[in-house]
Amino acid sequence: CNRMGKKNFILIFVLMMTAFAEVSAQNTYEECISAGQKAASADSLEQAEKFFRKALALSPSDYRNALVFTDLGRVQERMGHDKDAVESYTMALNSAPLSVPILMARANLYLRIGNFNSAYVDYCSVIDVDPNNIEALMFRAYACMERRDYNSAKMDYEKVIANEPDNYTARLGLAVLLQKMNRLNEALEKMELLVNQYPDKAELYSVKADMEVEKKLPELAIMDLSKAVELDPKNRNYVLARAYLYLEQGKKRLARQDFERAIELGVDRGSLSEEFKALK
Repeated sequence: CNRMGKKNFILIFVLMMTAFAEVSAQNTYEECISAGQKAASADSLEQAEKFFRKALALSPSDYRNALVFTDLGRVQERMGHDKDAVESYTMALNSAPLSVPILMARANLYLRIGNFNSAYVDYCSVIDVDPNNIEALMFRAYACMERRDYNSAKMDYEKVIANEPDNYTARLGLAVLLQKMNRLNEALEKMELLVNQYPDKAELYSVKADMEVEKKLPELAIMDLSKAVELDPKNRNYVLARAYLYLEQGKKRLARQDFERAIELGVDRGSLSEEFKALK
């Protein structure tokens, strides 16, 4: 009887210790996640990565690990460890393959590092789940442009505009896309509408000027670039673009003024040596 009682006591003790260890590990898992999130908020990224990795090691099969892997991926992105971040997002998606936020996180990273094909696939997955996701449609359109799939990009931009007629970015993107498709008249029509609606946006005049140059309308392009410079006088790209147009038009005095102005705005004089030779 004593032996049986002792065995039962040992068995109960082992079960209790196992249960206690599981509870303790669970608490440690949660504490590591909390500590990792706090470290990430404080920009202590290496510490945050360690805490998230420790949480994953403590409870590798926890259903919440999709979120932990996502947090880890975001930290790794901020650290510039893009390859590691892709792997972390992929691990997260293994547990939650239809999670729109995680798909968007990986797609946006793919887009940023220039992996347009993979970005496209992830945005398609998002749109399969949420067909009217404006952000995914916008970024998929951009990915399609980079893949030279202009018709698909056009459909995405048009769908965004159908849902949000005043979406500035989509309207500008569509105009630029039409330019890439050599549909310059349509592109310029859309730019005119944008300029009329947003007359104080310098970038619109610059984009419109680029289209006018392509359409061989240099005088109109100079006028639009002059407006861009007026609205954003510290933008050296606008000043340089106008300088080159002046130079092409044989307006050397005006070209020199703009080249000198560009140098004042930070352009290296040595990089313009050929241009100054052409001004003589």
